[in-house]
Amino acid sequence: MKKLKYKIFDLDGTLLDSMAAWRNLGKDYLLQKGINPPDNLNEIIAAMSMIESAAYFQKAFKIELSAEEIIKEIKMLIENKYKYEFKLKPYVKEYLQKLKDENSVMCIVTATPLKLAKAALERNEIKKYFSFVISCDEVGLGKNKPDIFLLAANRLNAEPFEIAVYEDADFALITAKEAGFYTIGVYDDYFKNERKDIELISDIYIESFKELL
Repeated sequence: MKKLKYKIFDLDGTLLDSMAAWRNLGKDYLLQKGINPPDNLNEIIAAMSMIESAAYFQKAFKIELSAEEIIKEIKMLIENKYKYEFKLKPYVKEYLQKLKDENSVMCIVTATPLKLAKAALERNEIKKYFSFVISCDEVGLGKNKPDIFLLAANRLNAEPFEIAVYEDADFALITAKEAGFYTIGVYDDYFKNERKDIELISDIYIESFKELL
């Protein structure tokens, strides 16, 4: 593995064992509205930011609420899990401490709203390892576009080739790779069907952070 000073971490499915709850969030939201979601809903919204997902719900399902109102309702379904339930994946804290000891500079780039992300980081006592946390909502685009990664690189004051990106999602790894970042794929059950593709995309692929200790 390349020794790079700068690191960008995804949150859900990479550091946090939380993807199972997200799997049915869009479906649960639509069902709550009396709407039958399409079978491929997860595939449609997987790469979207919450703002993009809200806009999609407005257009596709004729939901007569503002994007902000839709996001607020979705957040209510998930926020308690960030505040009280979601745990770290194995060996995350040990690996982050190792990187800190090596003087790595780390940040988080997540599709999760900032308030919820910070609540989980604080409760799991790992917020101290990161210089900053950026949500896709800040740029209004998901990780299928490079904007959020490039914003993080700018804040790190580093070039993409100097930065390792840790991600569990195939689309995010593709985006980061094409933008010139060094990519580290992290296994998560949510993307198990895309595993072979993720291994090909990634400069390094790991089942667990234990492999990097």
